Order: sequence, then C-alpha cells, then structure tokens
Amino acid sequence: MIVAILPVKSPHESKQRLGDFLPAKHREVLARLLYEQTLETLGRASGIDRVVVATSDPLVAQHARNSGVLVFKEDEQISHSKSADEASLRAMDMGATTALLVPIDVPLVTPDDFSQLAKAARPNSGAGSGSGLGASPGAGAGVDSARRLVIVPSSDGTGTNALGRTPPDVIESRFGPGSFLAHLEEAKSKGVATEVLRLPGLMFDIDTPEDVAEFLKRAHGGPVAAFLRDVCASK
Repeated sequence: MIVAILPVKSPHESKQRLGDFLPAKHREVLARLLYEQTLETLGRASGIDRVVVATSDPLVAQHARNSGVLVFKEDEQISHSKSADEASLRAMDMGATTALLVPIDVPLVTPDDFSQLAKAARPNSGAGSGSGLGASPGAGAGVDSARRLVIVPSSDGTGTNALGRTPPDVIESRFGPGSFLAHLEEAKSKGVATEVLRLPGLMFDIDTPEDVAEFLKRAHGGPVAAFLRDVCASK
C-alpha cells in the first residue's frame, strides 16, 4: 500500500522567511491556501492508496477530515523530519509498504507529478528509470531492490522537497539545508536502491519574495495565485 504523507506545520508559524514581505496574518492565509491546494492536487493523483495529513493544527485537521483524508494528530511539531518519520511509522502499522513524503508549499505541482513519484517509488521500478537522473546506488553489488528511495530535490539542488521510501522507514528524514546529499549518503551507506526524480512542479516551492514573483509569472490560476496577486496589488 502506498501512502502519501503531508506533514503540515501550524500555519500561523509558517513562512517566516516572508516576514519582511507579508504580515503574519497574510502568511497564515498563504500557508492554509498552499496546504488546501496541495491536498486537492494530491487527491487527483493516481497510484496512491491513502493520503494522510500529520498536524497539530485543529483547522488543518478538520479540513483534512472533511476531505476524506486520514489525520495523524500531533501534540506538537518539533520538526518536519520528526513529523515525517513518526507518521511513516504509524503508516507502517496500518499496512503501508511505501510512504511518499510531500510538502505543502509547491503551488505548481500537478496530479501527474505526484503520480510519477508514486510510480517511481514502487519497489519493482528500476532505479534510474524515471524522468530524472538515476543516482548511486541504483545498481551494483550490495543493493537490495526491495528497499528503495526516490528523492525530488529542491530547485537549487541542495535541499529535498519530496521523498518516496520503500519501506517507509528505509532511511531517516533529514529535511533542511544540505538534505539532498544527506539523504543520498544515508541511502548509499545502507545499500538502498536510489533514484533522483526531477519534477519541476515538485521542485519549485515558495520561501522568499523572489519565489513569489517567479510563481506569479508562471501560475495560470488557482487560489494561491489569486491571493498573492491581490496582496501584491495592494502593496
């Protein structure tokens, strides 16, 4: 069973790097819209058996339940990595064989992006066979093809935007600066078959004012784009 896990930080604490660009109330609205748009897109992807939202925010949790999504309630969120790993273990307890760890702040993501991630994460997918760059140890001695990692890097190539893990605990999460190489190195040390999947919609996220400007150039519609256009027009 493939389970997509969406860890959602409390929106009122999100997007701190936009602090000089947006007031706190606008950052909270943006975070909620990003989450809702990403969840809706995820729900239209194929190859995913169950979607889980892990959060401590009651409004996020209620929205997820109203959308027919399973909620893993958190008492607090210590880090994105800890939330992802704890949710992965809970997903394994309910029968998950693969976990897709996805972010909320990817407003250009499409259902096909998520579908490709799910397909690549399946154990019988050959490492390096997807639309990205196959990464060591995709082939070679000591690699167990039943244990598989798919990494979608951030647009700058240093961070990690999404992971596909088979089984869900095949490596630990190390999200944050330098996480791309950290994930690759841990997978290599454990002999895990690995693939780098470069999906533009999953690689682009919104963290800075420059990201907002780039997003508005590329976006064709949707609630996130409408909100940001209204906010920018009022400045």
